[in-house]
Amino acid sequence: MPTEFSEHRRSRHVLIVEDDRDDAFLLKRALKTAALEQQVDLEIAYTENGMDALGDVACKDLLNHLPDIIVVDLNMPVVNGERFLSVLRDDMRLTGVPAIVLTTATENHVLDNALSEGADAAFSKPNTNEELLAIARTILSYGDSPGAATRHP
Repeated sequence: MPTEFSEHRRSRHVLIVEDDRDDAFLLKRALKTAALEQQVDLEIAYTENGMDALGDVACKDLLNHLPDIIVVDLNMPVVNGERFLSVLRDDMRLTGVPAIVLTTATENHVLDNALSEGADAAFSKPNTNEELLAIARTILSYGDSPGAATRHP
């Protein structure tokens, strides 16, 4: 008897905003692995700075195809992650899109500041693939209800 996997599968559209192509590649790989484990249909978009990401989000909004989750670095050229978060949270249509910060910073005050700027979670970039995979699993847990962010501690 065939089973209907599509009825039980979730889908996620993740926008990665990261200026380091190597970091973006590693995150994409971890997200794809986590998506396979969790039986999540995954679509990933990628931009290298906050300005391009804001343009991408505006275009997707016009097409009613906003990302379910945005992963943003803090240290980027043109528009940095903090400014990106501020603009994102000022737009009423985007307040419910979970934004996850993944940064090289390890200081608690930097991570806390990202949360106060509107991030739903903030992580320091890990040193191992296994740690990055654990973060990717957490990232995919966001956005279960479109338009309604679930804040994780």
